[in-house]
Amino acid sequence: MYDIRLHGRGGQGAVICGNMLAAALAEEGRYALSFPLFAGDRRGGPVTAFVRVSDVSTEVPRCQIHEPDCLIIMHASLVSRDAAGDGNAAIFRGFREGGLILVNSGRAPDELNIPFRATVATVNATAIAERHGLGTATSRPVNSAILGALVHVTQLVAMTSLEAAIRKEVPEKIDQNLAAARDAFESVIVLREASHA
Repeated sequence: MYDIRLHGRGGQGAVICGNMLAAALAEEGRYALSFPLFAGDRRGGPVTAFVRVSDVSTEVPRCQIHEPDCLIIMHASLVSRDAAGDGNAAIFRGFREGGLILVNSGRAPDELNIPFRATVATVNATAIAERHGLGTATSRPVNSAILGALVHVTQLVAMTSLEAAIRKEVPEKIDQNLAAARDAFESVIVLREASHA
């Protein structure tokens, strides 16, 4: 079992991100469940989504993920606020040290205040989404870019499987989303097993 928890803000595409990843895994004959948790219905409000991965279908329970192997943080402000101790969404709660933390940020991984031993990766998914004409100035869906970076760092699925999932799950601007995923795959920065505590 491999557990992923996604933290984002409304309008960034966290729910579709989880659905795309589950669809990409299904392309390869693996089993995955994707499900969201909403704190409210306003744009910009906190959104949490979960993806649970298994090679055996009977071992994929549908429940919130309290001890993720991987955290995907779709808005950089969530990292700085939570690391500062203000409890913003408690994004690091339960994280399994030694896992992966992937952050949408224009900063290098070693510049983030990550309070855990982890593989830390950053990709400027917001800039990539803007460059490829996705969303608006006030609402950038970063899901395709985040997943392109995740594929590079984890090799959890093949890029071709992600591309097939984007074609199935994204409602519009499919070519731009495919380009964003490829762009992020090439530009993600990884710091392996860093200790920032």
